[in-house]
Amino acid sequence: MIRSDELDRSFVQEVMAEPGGEHLITCWSCGTCAATCLVRRFDPSFNPRLILHKAGLGLREEVLSSEEIWQCSACDLCYPRCPKQIHISEVMKAIRNIAIREGYEPPGPFPEVDEQICSGCAVCTRACPYEAIERVTKVVDGEERTVAQVTKTLCMKCGICVAACPSGAMNLESISDRELISRMGAGGWLEKPGYLQGGAEEPRILAFVCQWSIHSDREWEKIRGLESDQLRIVNLSCSGRVDPAMILMALTKGADGVLVVGCKEGECHYQRGTYLGRSKVALLEQMLEQLGIAKSRVRFAESGSLDRFLFPRLVREMVEEIKASVPVVA
Repeated sequence: MIRSDELDRSFVQEVMAEPGGEHLITCWSCGTCAATCLVRRFDPSFNPRLILHKAGLGLREEVLSSEEIWQCSACDLCYPRCPKQIHISEVMKAIRNIAIREGYEPPGPFPEVDEQICSGCAVCTRACPYEAIERVTKVVDGEERTVAQVTKTLCMKCGICVAACPSGAMNLESISDRELISRMGAGGWLEKPGYLQGGAEEPRILAFVCQWSIHSDREWEKIRGLESDQLRIVNLSCSGRVDPAMILMALTKGADGVLVVGCKEGECHYQRGTYLGRSKVALLEQMLEQLGIAKSRVRFAESGSLDRFLFPRLVREMVEEIKASVPVVA
């Protein structure tokens, strides 16, 4: 039950006065955005329609204190499907702007900067899709230095900055380098000899899969069911989080091939993570070619919102290509 004394009649006007918030009461509450949003698969409580509805009613405190207003990544997959052509992400941003001014903060964890080894090179600043990282000058160990600083209210915790940092100064607990390497080698998977070493009957594939590129729980379950001595799956927060150093490590261990799967270009949950992931793999392929290593051993693939059960085919194609183009060590 909603009590009338809980409603703030001025909140609607306040949101609509913010850039992007003018469409707040244009929403029909049809639920198309909620049906499209990938966030709901990871957090069923997230419902953009409901947030806009509550804001339109004037439930100021409930809206501003909710975690949901920080979860929209502005991928805008809902926008083309909205019958009223509302940029939900812009309305969400307008609400967040008010929340920020009133001292609210999003839940963590956030990327942490090791200021002792940060060089202030600004690679993470340029890589961040949300302009959530800036360089600041401060005193570190008694010396004035320029280092990276994360703005929590802008950060979406995609992990792109962690992979981009050349000095290893950026870290995000849930997707740290140590955590990903642990997943890659769990059960001694990387220590087992591969097909190219004559130790396996079929090529062994390591797959880095963006968690947003697979669009249903049922599909994820089927993909997980494919894991074996021949296939290891490591899910990533974004394909832009993939680290070429990890790919090279896998290739020098027991993996015959490394497959990286990201969202379709233009559908990336973190705006340009697909572009960054694909670019890193493309540069790595050129390096492999110069080293005399077959390019077929590394592949980047995109999985769009209309693609279903694409992953098994991608793995089969890679296995067949490796067997056809790379000689086995006798």
